[in-house]
Amino acid sequence: MKYTGRLAVCFSSILVTLIAMVYLEATRTDTMAYSEVTIFVLVLQPFFWWLGKQYDQSNDLSKKYDLQQKELESLFTNSGAFLWTLDEKERTFSVSKGIEDVTGFTSAEFEQNFDLWLSRTYPQDEPKVHNHYQDLIAGQTSRCEWRVYRKDGDLRWIEVHGQPILDENGEVIKLNGVAYDITERKQMADQLERIAYYDSLTGLPNRRYFKLAANKALTRCRDQQKQLAIMFIDLDRFKFINDTMGHDSGDELLKKVSQRLKQSIREQDIVARHGGDEFIILIDDTDEAGVKEIAARILDRFSASFPLNGVTFHTTPSIGISMYPKDGNTLESLIKHADDAMYLAKERGKNNFQFFTYKDEDLIARKEKIEHALYSALSNNEFELYYQPKIALSSGKAYGVEALLRWRHPELGMIPPAEFIPIAESAGAMNTICEWVIQEACAQIKAWQASGLNVNVAVNVSSIQFDQDDFAANIAGALKRSRLSPEHLGIEITESVMCHLERTKKTLQELKNLGVHVAIDDFGTGYSSLHLLSQLPIDAVKIDKSFIQDILTDPNKASLVKTMISMAKDLNFELIAEGIEHDHQVKFLLDNGCHFGQGYLFSPPLPANDAANFLHRQMINA
Repeated sequence: MKYTGRLAVCFSSILVTLIAMVYLEATRTDTMAYSEVTIFVLVLQPFFWWLGKQYDQSNDLSKKYDLQQKELESLFTNSGAFLWTLDEKERTFSVSKGIEDVTGFTSAEFEQNFDLWLSRTYPQDEPKVHNHYQDLIAGQTSRCEWRVYRKDGDLRWIEVHGQPILDENGEVIKLNGVAYDITERKQMADQLERIAYYDSLTGLPNRRYFKLAANKALTRCRDQQKQLAIMFIDLDRFKFINDTMGHDSGDELLKKVSQRLKQSIREQDIVARHGGDEFIILIDDTDEAGVKEIAARILDRFSASFPLNGVTFHTTPSIGISMYPKDGNTLESLIKHADDAMYLAKERGKNNFQFFTYKDEDLIARKEKIEHALYSALSNNEFELYYQPKIALSSGKAYGVEALLRWRHPELGMIPPAEFIPIAESAGAMNTICEWVIQEACAQIKAWQASGLNVNVAVNVSSIQFDQDDFAANIAGALKRSRLSPEHLGIEITESVMCHLERTKKTLQELKNLGVHVAIDDFGTGYSSLHLLSQLPIDAVKIDKSFIQDILTDPNKASLVKTMISMAKDLNFELIAEGIEHDHQVKFLLDNGCHFGQGYLFSPPLPANDAANFLHRQMINA
């Protein structure tokens, strides 16, 4: 009741007055008349009322506090989460009841045993926990994920957030935080990565995993001036076995082949299924003699027949080999050259291995001509930017564009980026080209704004340029020279930058501080996972077109895209689908919660003038 205290005090004062009057009547004393007592009590009534009000307010606040405490504790009781407090001065530890649901231990057990936390931590995660604690006692907020053993021995993942409390001298006196059981999220992420990076039939790494590992190895070999080899293998007579014995027998053969290949390579080497009956092997830190030894070992193991359903079959490998750096500086060129060498092995009778040799002089001459022309392409105004609209799928309206580089050579015509960009990277011309792209994009945005078209433009940046220490400063300079607000410019980077995670975090944070929109392009084809991306200050993730093309025909890819969408929502990332070509792809994406995309269904990349016309017609709020 709101006035309980006030009424109680006032009635008490009246009761005391009555008692006093009875007392005066009984003793018949004349020291104070009834009227004087009554007046005295009435005069004090406001004071009594104020006194009761203080009691009511205090009581009300106490009840509200108790209710809030109960509500807060209820959120972290049996919900896979708990609150914790560590008093650094008293060395006491307090936790909410939710810890029992997470660890199986009661809050009292943890509070009575200060060292219980560390004793239940997975041994390999102890350094992470130590660093997390050191950050907190240094006065920094911290977040950490690690594994703990439940009381029943089950291993669980927890995510712990901590906040230091400082005294007036800036010293840490208490640590407060919250912890969540993220085991299911981790299992989902593991399942996602299993689908994304391993072949479901053979259990071998797939092409995506191979690209991740091979690019890391290339970076390491480049830095340490070492060699590596790419081995491309195709099975001879596999189609015959598949057609005569059936697909089940063909699948069984692929499993047995996978095992023999794994037994033929070194522990540090990686064999992956490239697709169909093709396999690819990464042989790191080697030379030609070492590669020949491994190739000979593979041929020897394949000399034995394969038992299939009570029948023995023979299949042999045709092996093509390319070497870094002799046969290429990029993974794409090395795989292509190993593939070329594999066809040479087939031409030479199959069941053998061949190293790549340059046999097409015209191809070499074209490459040399492109490399030489790169240095004058900018001054001759041969480069230009095309713009592909990015679309809000529910309305079909454009909300921005992606800038794409094109090279119109006076003699060779339109040279595709896939051809000239690797050459530019190997020739050391990529930084200059990328700087031109950024400046040109900024200038185009300003030109469109002057014509009344307010559009944001995203620019693709190569990993070589992104790895420059002054990359963010260069972006800031381009914005300043163009007098362009940073929110109109977007930067898209590929997953290859993840091999230098700490440097990537630093550069991305610098871009975010500028106010530039940052997206990960071609997600799913390189180094990162959504868990890894959750640690980065980015705004958007673009699903690679290789996933979108097959979402209605490949259940694995459909499941993978659904999981990407779900996890991106949880991480509060904008999700953009690339390579949309059909309406049914749009419906699938919308039904599963992806609302943005781009692709030839809406528009191919367009020259600036054509892009402006498209945007004037289709731009949101145009």
